[in-house]
Amino acid sequence: MAKAKAYAAGTIVNALATCYGSAFALNLITNVKLRFEDDLKENIVYENGEIAKNPVVDRILITANRKAVVEIESEIPRQSGLGSSSAFMNAFITALFKELNEELNAHTILTTNARVSLEMGISYTGAFDDASASLLGGIVITNNSKMRILKWDRKNQGEALILIPPWQRNEVLMNEIKKDVEMVEMAIREALDGKYKDAMLHNSLHYCSALKYPLEPLNVALRFDVAVGLSGNGPCYVAFGNVDELFEIWQEFGEVVKTRLVNEVAEDVAIPDYLFTDF
Repeated sequence: MAKAKAYAAGTIVNALATCYGSAFALNLITNVKLRFEDDLKENIVYENGEIAKNPVVDRILITANRKAVVEIESEIPRQSGLGSSSAFMNAFITALFKELNEELNAHTILTTNARVSLEMGISYTGAFDDASASLLGGIVITNNSKMRILKWDRKNQGEALILIPPWQRNEVLMNEIKKDVEMVEMAIREALDGKYKDAMLHNSLHYCSALKYPLEPLNVALRFDVAVGLSGNGPCYVAFGNVDELFEIWQEFGEVVKTRLVNEVAEDVAIPDYLFTDF
């Protein structure tokens, strides 16, 4: 049986508007165990102990021409903007490669993740930013259309907060998201300069407006020395830095989870130079 893990991903810049994105790894973990059983009529999948249908498992195992029992245990809430799908696919693809005795190459894992995500309609951009942070740890800035990393920063440490609000994820209207993207373009430049607090603010001002999420959780957090913003397509918000005082205040808006930034690579993978590119 092969095992692999991957991390949740919080957003600095959402890639929907420009195809350039930035994300950071959070210490919420998805674990996958996989063993081949080729006499099965169909794959068997357990998600957090419950038997489930998982089209991604079926799609990837058909390509490998194998049947398997797959066990998924995840701390990442689904449909939350925290990269749960990217983390699952990283862990699943890595476990599959281990079971096949194939090389664990970060470029192969991440591009497979993004291509399957696009093919199956799981992500609008392939979520290469979320996938890269989820596998490699640290903060990444990516060109999602080219599936390359522009910057990989593993200097940031400390605690992080996730706000899980009671409201549901709103509809993603691409025509709204792609209107007037100057703030998002500014956010990417700020992220490349290491100004993550500014980048998250400008990104969130654009996406909260386009996706119709409230700014109040962001506004109250700006009183503190934290980088804070909407994560992914929502509805969760994330913050990192000096988050202790914010913890209690954010509880007025919903469930608050305290975790930390992660700088360690999730698995022992080869990280080739061609995974990276200049802007």
